[in-house]
Amino acid sequence: METGIGAPPARSRAAAANGEGSARGAPSAIAGQVCRGVLGAGMPVMPPVVETLAHGHSLLVWCAHLLLGGSVSLLLAALVRTRVGPMPLAGSVGALLGTWAERAVDAVFAVAFTAGQAAIAWFTATCLLAAADGAPPRPGAGGLPLALGILVVAVAVALSPLRFPAAVLRARPWGAGIVALGCVLWGSPGIPAAGAHSALAPPGLSPHGAQWLALAALFFAGVGWEVVTGVVPATAPGARGTALGVCLGIAGVAAVHLGLAAVQRFAGAAPAAPGPSPAPLRWTLAVATAVVLTSYCVTNVRTAARIASRLYPGGRRTTTQGPARALVAAVGAACCAFAWAGAGDGAVPLLLLGPAAAAVVGYALGAAAAVRRGGPVLRCAGVAILLVLGGVSVLTVCSLFGA
Repeated sequence: METGIGAPPARSRAAAANGEGSARGAPSAIAGQVCRGVLGAGMPVMPPVVETLAHGHSLLVWCAHLLLGGSVSLLLAALVRTRVGPMPLAGSVGALLGTWAERAVDAVFAVAFTAGQAAIAWFTATCLLAAADGAPPRPGAGGLPLALGILVVAVAVALSPLRFPAAVLRARPWGAGIVALGCVLWGSPGIPAAGAHSALAPPGLSPHGAQWLALAALFFAGVGWEVVTGVVPATAPGARGTALGVCLGIAGVAAVHLGLAAVQRFAGAAPAAPGPSPAPLRWTLAVATAVVLTSYCVTNVRTAARIASRLYPGGRRTTTQGPARALVAAVGAACCAFAWAGAGDGAVPLLLLGPAAAAVVGYALGAAAAVRRGGPVLRCAGVAILLVLGGVSVLTVCSLFGA
């Protein structure tokens, strides 16, 4: 996703305000926005995490995620096309279900962004430690100073007047994709052996439990499917054009994610790899990963603060002024607290459950709005998505607690 846990709710509003839907009736506008919304920090982070958890079933887990995420995107696009104006997911469900739904989505995304940045910081620290050691590092206190340092740098930049130019933000997903491809080709940070202590997998999970955790954590890479709530009403292409645009966007996202996953699965790092990559190459990939992911942390910290500011009375006015510095600092402190709590085996996927939970809540409310306000087809689709989201959530929780 464009900001690291997908496109946040605020991105949809920005896209509409910038006139990305000016070419009315063009499905390409929808497809492009879906790709920009979903593809982001998940590209370098998720392939090694899913491969570590799911092993030989990683491609199946990716396909299941893309099928579910694409279905959610199609449902939301059909729901908002003629019922609400261009606005983020929170505003859309608020318009259809009531203010409580809007505040619920904002609240879960504000908290989720902090956990998501902690996960990104731990993954970046893992990459840097792997570059130094030539092998996937053991988790623990050794990576904590690095993870906290990455977050401190990101929060300091977020508090500064520095703003990334629009050209940099447009180019960043391409940079993230290139870095991700390099990492899966040359095995950075590497796939730990089954049962090994690692920040990429918690201990004691059954193979099926690990696969359910991988599917749940993938919602981190899928935050952004909801971007259609901003672009579809703005472009107003009609039912057929809407479906075509979303399907093209799904195809683009699938090509990138499945391509990276396939390279990771068949040509990337594996426990039986003959040896580590040369040190200069390891450090080049690790530093490039750190730069790209830290930039996502910067924008995501600001986004989390902006979302949190909307929870206060009169907070909507901050969408143009930006959140208060004290709120940005508070969000940064929460990120560091999550990183501290995650100092152990499986820190990355467990922390990714924060943004995953937010996505599930937001998408479930969107599906509930379809059941309440949609026609017969939308209602059936909404019920189906609610059942699938509920099933994945229950099975993931059961796998984590050994039920």
